[in-house]
Amino acid sequence: GTPGIECRVGPNPGNHQVVITFPVPVTVNGGVTVTPGPNGSASTDPTTPFTVNNTQVTVNLTNVSNAQTLTINLLSVNGSNNVSVPMSVLAGDTTADAAVNSADVSQTKSQSGQFVGLTNFREDVNTDGNLNSADISLVKSKSGTALP
Repeated sequence: GTPGIECRVGPNPGNHQVVITFPVPVTVNGGVTVTPGPNGSASTDPTTPFTVNNTQVTVNLTNVSNAQTLTINLLSVNGSNNVSVPMSVLAGDTTADAAVNSADVSQTKSQSGQFVGLTNFREDVNTDGNLNSADISLVKSKSGTALP
């Protein structure tokens, strides 16, 4: 399917934690690799690259560059199949339309001063738990970037 777009930038830019949920318990016997996009970079955290807990696989990514679609590869899931999960990264793309523009700025402005919740967490682009001018500034600074 179409990859989700991560629009947020945490306190350690380039680091992301991805949680992949399966309908049944899984094992990942062959490890995890990351295939970056043609102009991007990404790798798994060498200290804690991934964990498996029943139906969830948590993958810690480092060195993820902006404006790319990468692929997280789970190798030998339940002893046989590989599972590939695409993920796009585009800081500031709160509308998830693959481009940062005035629509993202407007959407973020409209949430300024609100509590962060399930319907507006994407506008908290700096992930500090507040929707304010810092988020608007970050989105404005990324305006004009897009996924290839």
